[in-house]
Amino acid sequence: MFDVLTFLFEQYDDPASRPEREHLTRQLEAAGFEDDEIIDALDWLEGMNPEPFIGVNAGSGLRFYSEDEQERLSVEVRGFIQFLEDNQALTPAQRELVIDRLLALDADDVNPVVTRLVALLVLWSQQAELPVLMGEELLAAVHGDPTMQ
Repeated sequence: MFDVLTFLFEQYDDPASRPEREHLTRQLEAAGFEDDEIIDALDWLEGMNPEPFIGVNAGSGLRFYSEDEQERLSVEVRGFIQFLEDNQALTPAQRELVIDRLLALDADDVNPVVTRLVALLVLWSQQAELPVLMGEELLAAVHGDPTMQ
């Protein structure tokens, strides 16, 4: 599934320019992706709905993770999400969408590299601009290790 998502990120600068699901499915099949990978990736993308989280930007305060979230999201994953928010790469609403999309994955799939990819996909889906160094850090999920330490 992550290969399909990475492919879509690399193919479409503007996520709104993606073709309809049926056409996109044929395109992904022609690119060599398996049907189950395509279905999982497109279903996951369709679940990326920022609407429930928009009001989060108006508030202030600390984000406490529920017990379930703490079990499913490692300290490293939560720390990376906090790092992105602290460096203004994610708004609070985008943070919540990243968490939502991570929780939509199998628990075994959630790790810091996948978190980078999910954050990048959330920002891509919203056509958000990234600070240069944060963009490099997130692009490492697609292109390899970042130069930033």
